[in-house]
Amino acid sequence: MNTHRRRWFRCALGLAALVSTGLGLAAGLAAPAAAEPIKIRIGWSTMPGHMIPVLYSNPSVLKHYGKSYVVEPILFRGSTPQITAMAAGEIDMAAFSATALAFAVNNAGLDVKVVADIIQDGVGDYHSDTFLVRADSGINKPEDLKGKRIGTNAIGSASDTGMRVLLLNKGLVDKRDFTSIEVAFPNIPAMIEEGKIDMGMVVQPMSDKLVASGKFKVLYTIKDSVGPSELVFLAARNDFLQKNKQAVLDFFEDHVRAMRWFMDPKNKAEASALIGKFMKQPPENFEYMFTTADYYRDPFLIPNIPNLQTMVDASVKAGALPAPFQVAPKHVDLSFVEEAKRRILASEGKSQ
Repeated sequence: MNTHRRRWFRCALGLAALVSTGLGLAAGLAAPAAAEPIKIRIGWSTMPGHMIPVLYSNPSVLKHYGKSYVVEPILFRGSTPQITAMAAGEIDMAAFSATALAFAVNNAGLDVKVVADIIQDGVGDYHSDTFLVRADSGINKPEDLKGKRIGTNAIGSASDTGMRVLLLNKGLVDKRDFTSIEVAFPNIPAMIEEGKIDMGMVVQPMSDKLVASGKFKVLYTIKDSVGPSELVFLAARNDFLQKNKQAVLDFFEDHVRAMRWFMDPKNKAEASALIGKFMKQPPENFEYMFTTADYYRDPFLIPNIPNLQTMVDASVKAGALPAPFQVAPKHVDLSFVEEAKRRILASEGKSQ
Protein backbone atom coordinates (compact mmCIF):
# COMPACT_ATOMS: atom_id res chain seq x y z
CA MET A 1 0.00 0.00 0.00
CA ASN A 2 1.59 3.31 -1.08
CA THR A 3 2.01 6.25 1.25
CA HIS A 4 -0.97 8.13 -0.13
CA ARG A 5 -3.32 5.16 0.26
CA ARG A 6 -2.06 4.44 3.80
CA ARG A 7 -2.82 8.04 4.84
CA TRP A 8 -6.26 7.84 3.30
CA PHE A 9 -6.98 4.52 5.09
CA ARG A 10 -5.90 5.94 8.46
CA CYS A 11 -8.11 8.97 7.94
CA ALA A 12 -11.05 6.77 7.00
CA LEU A 13 -10.58 4.65 10.15
CA GLY A 14 -10.34 7.78 12.29
CA LEU A 15 -13.45 9.24 10.74
CA ALA A 16 -15.32 5.99 11.24
CA ALA A 17 -14.27 5.90 14.91
CA LEU A 18 -15.28 9.51 15.37
CA VAL A 19 -18.66 8.89 13.78
CA SER A 20 -19.14 5.77 15.89
CA THR A 21 -18.25 7.64 19.08
CA GLY A 22 -20.55 10.49 18.11
CA LEU A 23 -23.42 8.14 17.41
CA GLY A 24 -22.86 6.40 20.72
CA LEU A 25 -22.78 9.73 22.53
CA ALA A 26 -25.91 10.87 20.74
CA ALA A 27 -27.63 7.63 21.62
CA GLY A 28 -26.62 8.11 25.24
CA LEU A 29 -27.93 11.65 25.22
CA ALA A 30 -31.16 10.56 23.60
CA ALA A 31 -31.77 7.75 26.11
CA PRO A 32 -34.39 8.96 28.59
CA ALA A 33 -33.17 9.21 32.17
CA ALA A 34 -35.29 7.40 34.74
CA ALA A 35 -37.74 9.95 36.14
CA GLU A 36 -37.34 10.72 39.81
CA PRO A 37 -40.51 10.16 41.86
CA ILE A 38 -42.20 13.43 42.72
CA LYS A 39 -42.25 14.45 46.37
CA ILE A 40 -45.74 15.20 47.71
CA ARG A 41 -45.54 17.37 50.84
CA ILE A 42 -48.68 16.95 52.96
CA GLY A 43 -49.65 18.95 56.02
CA TRP A 44 -51.34 17.33 59.02
CA SER A 45 -52.06 18.33 62.61
CA THR A 46 -53.50 15.47 64.67
CA MET A 47 -52.76 11.78 65.06
CA PRO A 48 -54.21 9.26 64.89
CA GLY A 49 -57.16 11.19 63.42
CA HIS A 50 -55.48 12.37 60.23
CA MET A 51 -53.46 9.15 59.75
CA ILE A 52 -51.17 10.81 57.18
CA PRO A 53 -47.84 10.07 58.94
CA VAL A 54 -48.53 6.31 59.08
CA LEU A 55 -50.49 5.65 55.90
CA TYR A 56 -47.34 4.83 53.92
CA SER A 57 -45.72 2.60 56.54
CA ASN A 58 -46.92 -0.71 55.09
CA PRO A 59 -45.14 -1.14 51.71
CA SER A 60 -47.05 -4.35 50.94
CA VAL A 61 -50.21 -2.38 50.07
CA LEU A 62 -48.49 0.41 48.10
CA LYS A 63 -48.14 -0.17 44.36
CA HIS A 64 -46.49 3.09 43.34
CA TYR A 65 -44.62 4.47 46.36
CA GLY A 66 -40.98 5.21 45.51
CA LYS A 67 -41.69 4.77 41.80
CA SER A 68 -43.88 7.68 40.72
CA TYR A 69 -44.12 9.49 44.07
CA VAL A 70 -42.92 9.74 47.67
CA VAL A 71 -44.57 11.53 50.59
CA GLU A 72 -43.22 14.00 53.14
CA PRO A 73 -45.72 14.53 56.00
CA ILE A 74 -45.30 17.93 57.71
CA LEU A 75 -46.77 18.63 61.15
CA PHE A 76 -48.73 21.85 61.86
CA ARG A 77 -50.64 23.13 64.88
CA GLY A 78 -53.92 23.16 62.92
CA SER A 79 -55.56 23.81 59.56
CA THR A 80 -55.02 27.54 59.20
CA PRO A 81 -51.20 27.58 59.61
CA GLN A 82 -51.10 25.33 56.56
CA ILE A 83 -52.55 28.14 54.42
CA THR A 84 -49.38 30.20 54.86
CA ALA A 85 -47.22 27.18 54.09
CA MET A 86 -49.20 26.42 50.94
CA ALA A 87 -49.04 30.03 49.79
CA ALA A 88 -45.26 29.95 50.26
CA GLY A 89 -44.99 26.76 48.19
CA GLU A 90 -43.84 24.73 51.19
CA ILE A 91 -46.61 22.09 50.99
CA ASP A 92 -48.62 20.66 48.11
CA MET A 93 -51.59 19.29 50.05
CA ALA A 94 -53.10 20.27 53.38
CA ALA A 95 -55.48 18.97 56.02
CA PHE A 96 -58.03 21.80 55.83
CA SER A 97 -61.18 22.70 57.71
CA ALA A 98 -64.12 24.43 56.01
CA THR A 99 -62.99 27.83 57.27
CA ALA A 100 -59.40 27.19 56.23
CA LEU A 101 -60.57 26.48 52.68
CA ALA A 102 -62.53 29.75 52.55
CA PHE A 103 -59.58 31.72 53.98
CA ALA A 104 -57.16 30.05 51.55
CA VAL A 105 -59.28 31.08 48.55
CA ASN A 106 -60.59 34.47 49.66
CA ASN A 107 -57.73 35.81 51.77
CA ALA A 108 -54.64 34.09 50.35
CA GLY A 109 -55.90 33.97 46.75
CA LEU A 110 -54.99 30.29 46.36
CA ASP A 111 -56.43 28.02 43.68
CA VAL A 112 -57.05 24.94 45.84
CA LYS A 113 -59.30 21.95 45.40
CA VAL A 114 -61.01 19.63 47.89
CA VAL A 115 -59.65 16.25 46.80
CA ALA A 116 -60.27 13.64 49.54
CA ASP A 117 -61.92 12.89 52.85
CA ILE A 118 -59.83 12.74 56.03
CA ILE A 119 -62.35 12.62 58.89
CA GLN A 120 -66.05 13.30 59.24
CA ASP A 121 -67.59 14.31 62.55
CA GLY A 122 -70.87 13.21 64.09
CA VAL A 123 -72.04 10.97 61.25
CA GLY A 124 -74.69 8.59 62.59
CA ASP A 125 -73.40 6.98 65.77
CA TYR A 126 -69.76 7.84 65.04
CA HIS A 127 -67.65 10.04 67.31
CA SER A 128 -68.04 13.79 67.51
CA ASP A 129 -65.18 15.88 68.86
CA THR A 130 -65.72 16.90 72.47
CA PHE A 131 -65.21 20.12 74.36
CA LEU A 132 -64.24 19.25 77.92
CA VAL A 133 -64.33 21.12 81.21
CA ARG A 134 -63.33 20.00 84.68
CA ALA A 135 -66.10 18.04 86.36
CA ASP A 136 -65.93 20.39 89.38
CA SER A 137 -65.75 23.60 87.30
CA GLY A 138 -69.37 24.65 87.80
CA ILE A 139 -69.62 25.05 84.02
CA ASN A 140 -72.73 23.15 82.95
CA LYS A 141 -73.81 24.79 79.69
CA PRO A 142 -72.15 26.88 76.96
CA GLU A 143 -73.56 30.13 78.39
CA ASP A 144 -71.50 29.48 81.54
CA LEU A 145 -68.34 30.17 79.49
CA LYS A 146 -68.91 33.90 79.69
CA GLY A 147 -65.76 35.46 81.11
CA LYS A 148 -63.84 32.18 80.75
CA ARG A 149 -60.66 31.13 78.91
CA ILE A 150 -61.02 28.65 76.07
CA GLY A 151 -58.17 26.65 74.59
CA THR A 152 -58.18 26.30 70.80
CA ASN A 153 -55.54 24.54 68.72
CA ALA A 154 -55.51 27.18 65.96
CA ILE A 155 -57.80 30.05 64.99
CA GLY A 156 -59.92 28.90 62.03
CA SER A 157 -59.26 25.18 62.53
CA ALA A 158 -62.14 22.70 62.40
CA SER A 159 -62.52 22.52 66.18
CA ASP A 160 -62.08 26.27 66.55
CA THR A 161 -64.86 26.81 64.01
CA GLY A 162 -67.18 24.44 65.86
CA MET A 163 -66.49 26.25 69.13
CA ARG A 164 -67.10 29.72 67.68
CA VAL A 165 -70.25 28.72 65.82
CA LEU A 166 -71.87 27.31 68.96
CA LEU A 167 -70.84 30.18 71.23
CA LEU A 168 -71.83 32.87 68.73
CA ASN A 169 -75.23 31.17 68.43
CA LYS A 170 -75.44 31.48 72.23
CA GLY A 171 -74.62 35.19 72.02
CA LEU A 172 -70.99 34.88 73.15
CA VAL A 173 -68.34 36.75 71.17
CA ASP A 174 -64.59 36.24 71.38
CA LYS A 175 -62.67 38.99 73.23
CA ARG A 176 -65.94 40.50 74.47
CA ASP A 177 -67.40 37.50 76.34
CA PHE A 178 -64.53 35.01 76.48
CA THR A 179 -60.82 34.74 75.78
CA SER A 180 -59.47 32.19 73.29
CA ILE A 181 -55.92 30.94 73.79
CA GLU A 182 -54.05 28.90 71.18
CA VAL A 183 -52.86 25.63 72.73
CA ALA A 184 -51.46 22.55 70.98
CA PHE A 185 -53.86 19.59 71.20
CA PRO A 186 -51.61 17.44 73.44
CA ASN A 187 -51.36 20.24 76.03
CA ILE A 188 -55.08 21.02 76.35
CA PRO A 189 -56.01 18.36 78.98
CA ALA A 190 -53.22 19.41 81.36
CA MET A 191 -54.11 23.09 81.00
CA ILE A 192 -57.77 22.35 81.83
CA GLU A 193 -56.78 20.26 84.85
CA GLU A 194 -54.37 22.95 86.09
CA GLY A 195 -56.99 25.69 85.70
CA LYS A 196 -55.01 27.58 83.04
CA ILE A 197 -57.96 27.32 80.66
CA ASP A 198 -61.59 26.55 81.46
CA MET A 199 -62.50 24.54 78.36
CA GLY A 200 -60.77 22.96 75.41
CA MET A 201 -61.41 20.54 72.57
CA VAL A 202 -59.85 17.13 73.29
CA VAL A 203 -59.40 14.60 70.50
CA GLN A 204 -59.61 10.82 70.64
CA PRO A 205 -58.36 8.65 72.26
CA MET A 206 -57.69 11.06 75.13
CA SER A 207 -61.27 12.37 75.25
CA ASP A 208 -62.94 9.12 76.34
CA LYS A 209 -60.16 8.37 78.84
CA LEU A 210 -60.48 11.78 80.52
CA VAL A 211 -64.26 11.48 80.81
CA ALA A 212 -63.90 7.95 82.21
CA SER A 213 -61.52 9.28 84.88
CA GLY A 214 -64.36 11.29 86.42
CA LYS A 215 -62.25 14.47 86.50
CA PHE A 216 -63.66 15.87 83.24
CA LYS A 217 -67.03 16.13 81.57
CA VAL A 218 -68.27 16.89 78.06
CA LEU A 219 -69.83 20.33 77.78
CA TYR A 220 -70.85 19.89 74.13
CA THR A 221 -69.65 18.39 70.86
CA ILE A 222 -69.06 19.72 67.37
CA LYS A 223 -72.17 17.83 66.28
CA ASP A 224 -74.14 19.91 68.80
CA SER A 225 -72.75 22.97 67.05
CA VAL A 226 -73.08 22.25 63.32
CA GLY A 227 -74.53 18.74 62.94
CA PRO A 228 -72.70 16.06 60.92
CA SER A 229 -69.76 17.65 59.15
CA GLU A 230 -66.90 17.05 56.76
CA LEU A 231 -64.56 18.04 59.57
CA VAL A 232 -61.14 17.77 57.91
CA PHE A 233 -60.37 17.03 54.28
CA LEU A 234 -57.38 16.91 52.00
CA ALA A 235 -57.02 20.02 49.86
CA ALA A 236 -54.40 20.45 47.13
CA ARG A 237 -52.93 23.21 45.00
CA ASN A 238 -54.54 22.95 41.58
CA ASP A 239 -51.32 23.77 39.73
CA PHE A 240 -49.60 20.86 41.50
CA LEU A 241 -52.45 18.49 40.59
CA GLN A 242 -52.36 19.43 36.92
CA LYS A 243 -48.57 19.45 36.57
CA ASN A 244 -48.16 16.01 38.18
CA LYS A 245 -51.46 14.39 37.25
CA GLN A 246 -50.24 10.83 36.58
CA ALA A 247 -48.13 10.70 39.74
CA VAL A 248 -51.02 12.13 41.78
CA LEU A 249 -53.38 9.50 40.36
CA ASP A 250 -50.89 6.83 41.48
CA PHE A 251 -50.58 8.49 44.87
CA PHE A 252 -54.32 8.48 45.47
CA GLU A 253 -54.65 4.85 44.45
CA ASP A 254 -52.08 3.99 47.13
CA HIS A 255 -53.52 6.51 49.59
CA VAL A 256 -57.00 4.97 49.39
CA ARG A 257 -55.63 1.40 49.38
CA ALA A 258 -53.62 2.14 52.52
CA MET A 259 -56.56 3.68 54.35
CA ARG A 260 -58.76 0.73 53.42
CA TRP A 261 -56.08 -1.64 54.73
CA PHE A 262 -56.00 0.18 58.08
CA MET A 263 -59.81 0.15 58.25
CA ASP A 264 -60.10 -3.58 57.50
CA PRO A 265 -60.94 -5.46 60.76
CA LYS A 266 -58.68 -8.37 59.81
CA ASN A 267 -55.68 -6.01 59.98
CA LYS A 268 -56.64 -4.60 63.39
CA ALA A 269 -53.65 -5.91 65.35
CA GLU A 270 -51.03 -4.91 62.77
CA ALA A 271 -52.66 -1.53 62.15
CA SER A 272 -52.82 -0.76 65.89
CA ALA A 273 -49.16 -1.73 66.22
CA LEU A 274 -48.12 0.68 63.43
CA ILE A 275 -50.15 3.53 64.95
CA GLY A 276 -48.86 2.73 68.43
CA LYS A 277 -45.26 2.72 67.21
CA PHE A 278 -45.67 6.19 65.71
CA MET A 279 -47.54 7.52 68.75
CA LYS A 280 -45.11 5.81 71.17
CA GLN A 281 -48.07 4.24 72.97
CA PRO A 282 -49.27 0.66 73.51
CA PRO A 283 -51.25 -0.71 70.54
CA GLU A 284 -54.24 -1.44 72.80
CA ASN A 285 -54.73 2.34 73.17
CA PHE A 286 -56.03 2.33 69.60
CA GLU A 287 -58.58 -0.47 69.79
CA TYR A 288 -61.33 2.13 69.40
CA MET A 289 -60.10 3.13 65.95
CA PHE A 290 -62.28 2.41 62.93
CA THR A 291 -65.26 1.69 65.19
CA THR A 292 -68.14 4.05 66.01
CA ALA A 293 -66.00 5.42 68.86
CA ASP A 294 -63.78 6.88 66.13
CA TYR A 295 -64.45 9.45 63.39
CA TYR A 296 -66.31 8.35 60.30
CA ARG A 297 -64.21 7.93 57.16
CA ASP A 298 -65.66 7.26 53.73
CA PRO A 299 -64.54 3.79 52.54
CA PHE A 300 -63.03 5.32 49.39
CA LEU A 301 -62.19 8.69 51.01
CA ILE A 302 -64.78 10.57 48.96
CA PRO A 303 -65.59 13.73 50.92
CA ASN A 304 -69.16 14.71 51.79
CA ILE A 305 -69.40 18.03 49.97
CA PRO A 306 -72.95 18.90 51.17
CA ASN A 307 -71.82 18.47 54.80
CA LEU A 308 -68.76 20.60 54.05
CA GLN A 309 -71.01 23.33 52.68
CA THR A 310 -73.21 23.06 55.79
CA MET A 311 -70.13 23.74 57.94
CA VAL A 312 -69.27 26.78 55.80
CA ASP A 313 -72.82 28.13 55.97
CA ALA A 314 -72.97 27.69 59.75
CA SER A 315 -69.68 29.56 60.07
CA VAL A 316 -71.03 32.44 57.97
CA LYS A 317 -74.30 32.58 59.92
CA ALA A 318 -72.46 32.74 63.21
CA GLY A 319 -69.99 35.36 61.94
CA ALA A 320 -66.94 33.10 61.96
CA LEU A 321 -66.64 33.74 58.20
CA PRO A 322 -67.28 37.26 56.93
CA ALA A 323 -69.11 36.34 53.71
CA PRO A 324 -70.82 33.39 51.99
CA PHE A 325 -68.54 30.91 50.26
CA GLN A 326 -69.60 28.32 47.70
CA VAL A 327 -67.47 25.17 47.82
CA ALA A 328 -68.70 23.28 44.74
CA PRO A 329 -68.09 23.01 41.90
CA LYS A 330 -65.21 25.48 41.59
CA HIS A 331 -63.18 24.31 44.58
CA VAL A 332 -63.75 20.55 44.30
CA ASP A 333 -61.93 17.91 42.24
CA LEU A 334 -62.98 14.37 43.10
CA SER A 335 -61.52 12.85 39.93
CA PHE A 336 -58.49 11.50 41.77
CA VAL A 337 -60.35 9.56 44.48
CA GLU A 338 -62.94 8.44 41.94
CA GLU A 339 -60.17 7.04 39.72
CA ALA A 340 -58.61 5.41 42.78
CA LYS A 341 -61.94 3.74 43.52
CA ARG A 342 -62.24 2.56 39.90
CA ARG A 343 -58.71 1.08 39.91
CA ILE A 344 -59.18 -0.67 43.26
CA LEU A 345 -62.54 -2.18 42.36
CA ALA A 346 -61.18 -3.27 38.96
CA SER A 347 -58.26 -5.01 40.66
CA GLU A 348 -60.78 -6.86 42.84
CA GLY A 349 -62.88 -7.85 39.82
CA LYS A 350 -65.71 -5.54 40.84
CA SER A 351 -67.46 -2.68 39.10
CA GLN A 352 -68.63 0.61 40.56
